[in-house]
Amino acid sequence: MAFLWHLTAVELKDKVLVTGTILKNETAIDKSPRSILANAWNVLSSYRKKAYKRKCISIKTQEQTFSVKTDKKGYFFEILPVEDFDDFTIHDEAQNLLSIDQIHPYYFKKHSTPIEIISDIDDTVIHSHTASALKRIFTILFKRPKRRNKILFSNALLDFFDENKFRIAYLSKSESNLFGLITAIFRAREIPSGPLFLTSYLKFKALFKPKKGKHKQDFLDQLISNLPDKKFILMGDDTQRDMEVYTEVVNRYKDRIIKVYIRQTTFTVNENQTKQWETLQATGVDCMYFQDDDDINVEIEELKESLKII
Repeated sequence: MAFLWHLTAVELKDKVLVTGTILKNETAIDKSPRSILANAWNVLSSYRKKAYKRKCISIKTQEQTFSVKTDKKGYFFEILPVEDFDDFTIHDEAQNLLSIDQIHPYYFKKHSTPIEIISDIDDTVIHSHTASALKRIFTILFKRPKRRNKILFSNALLDFFDENKFRIAYLSKSESNLFGLITAIFRAREIPSGPLFLTSYLKFKALFKPKKGKHKQDFLDQLISNLPDKKFILMGDDTQRDMEVYTEVVNRYKDRIIKVYIRQTTFTVNENQTKQWETLQATGVDCMYFQDDDDINVEIEELKESLKII
């Protein structure tokens, strides 16, 4: 029977965004490995699972049934024309009920606060070494969740936003295979929970090939366009395309983005990073290119003033 590996459902203004991954067979999602080898095995085994590909699933509420088709990687994404569906079920093609076994929350209600936070994960919230494929793979395999270091400046910001009831969504290029690992890191390092948007399930060999596509742009467009009464703060880093993507978003939604945070991941900034930063600044958006040892207390006080938080 099919197995629901990852589910995220987010209330928008008058719709609900539902996305996730379905596998062909049941497997354990959340594990707390007691050794480095156990962690490596957990990660490697996630790349051997078969996806529930190109199958129709049913999302049922008390009043409606929606038919959604998974892609060739078991991934599905749909924006449903309902305001909420607290009481819903998901069924496979044979109408078997798919249980929701993940520990990480999967349903996220609208918040009354006027600002939403959208943050990258790798090298923005946790150290992942995404600039190097080999370093990234070594970190994923041989560092257990409780040993993964979080970025203090970013996490202090996230704690501040969470305390003030701003909804935080995490938008990452990491593949769905790592859902269990990422959520274990969130729990071990006490990172505020939120909707988790990952890319499609991958085979192991794909780790060595840089992922392309418009995953981040597409999700940003869907979130911002379907939350027309909200403004946004974006958080990212300078290792991938965050500055480029956020520049495009700022230009498209000029009056909706109130601040952009970019983490400087190395001691020096190269020519390409400098150019991307200058292009982002030229949009006129309030932005900060921060280093890990910048004074977070000063920034939070400035935020309190600009956002009128006491």
